[in-house]
Amino acid sequence: MKKLLILLFSVLLIAALAACSSSSSGSGSGKVIELKLGTKMPDDTAEGQAFNYFAELVEEKSNGEVKVKVNPAEQLGKGTTQIDNMLLGSQDMYAEGIGYFADFDSRVEVSSIPYLFNDFEHYQKFNTGEMGQDIQQTLIDNGIRILNTERNFVRGPYRVMLSKKPIKSVEDLQGLKLRSFESEFYSAAYSSVGANPTVVAWTETYLGLKQNLVEAVTSPISLVWPMKFTEVAPYMTIIDEYPQDVVIAISEEVFSGLSEEHQQILIDAANEAGEKGTELAKQEVEEHMELMKTEHNIEVFEIDKAEWVEAFSDFHYQLEEDGKLPKGYVDQIKSIGK
Repeated sequence: MKKLLILLFSVLLIAALAACSSSSSGSGSGKVIELKLGTKMPDDTAEGQAFNYFAELVEEKSNGEVKVKVNPAEQLGKGTTQIDNMLLGSQDMYAEGIGYFADFDSRVEVSSIPYLFNDFEHYQKFNTGEMGQDIQQTLIDNGIRILNTERNFVRGPYRVMLSKKPIKSVEDLQGLKLRSFESEFYSAAYSSVGANPTVVAWTETYLGLKQNLVEAVTSPISLVWPMKFTEVAPYMTIIDEYPQDVVIAISEEVFSGLSEEHQQILIDAANEAGEKGTELAKQEVEEHMELMKTEHNIEVFEIDKAEWVEAFSDFHYQLEEDGKLPKGYVDQIKSIGK
């Protein structure tokens, strides 16, 4: 009996030592901080690879004191669910487009207004300047902080329209049954130039095109091939209607509980991951374009961008007239790009 007790004590002691070893950091300075990151994109996409690169950087820069567990492909739920999870404390971070955070500050929706921004550089200046920082502070006040402060994680890297008939000019938008996402600004913008926007879930868009529920869809170029849109909509128009970026957001409660050193590590890693993700997306798109041309025989058109900018400009100011944006907000944004 005594031998059995000694053996049992030894087993428990070994287990306890192993547990201590697994919970301590590589530098021996305490417990490992484990952060749960949720994403929409699968691991094998450019964005998915960038998120894993972010996790690698965090572990490397912190000498193993902080580890990020990436949960890809909506394993933790849809976008709004994951944001709720962050606020409730069941996950720590979420990486996606800024539009998902519009419930906390409606000004976020300006990011998806067609032709309000000249290009990504203009959009980046907005985000990193006074106007963007004001939005960031509102998010922080609501419990969400954006880690990639440089806002350099380009999604796309540009946007296109896939259609069942050629779209070459604004006139071709008249009566077009265009798939829209749930955004009052976005749907209204295309209605203002004569299109007929219809909200369809992203995952149901391929079927919607195939069954003629919609005739066209806009998309970041990087997502066209994975969604197989060109199988049923072989005409591609490079519209570059608005710049997009990916934000890596963290619960402000979690962030504020970290040391300043660990906070800075997360910020630096997020900004480096943004550069990496942009680079990978460009490489991925080149490969996708070749596949779409050879396998789906797509036709590609470019637009007279000045014509489209002019066509949408009245809508920009209408948002102010309708009280959707503060007076003078549009001109304030446009002045940043000059």
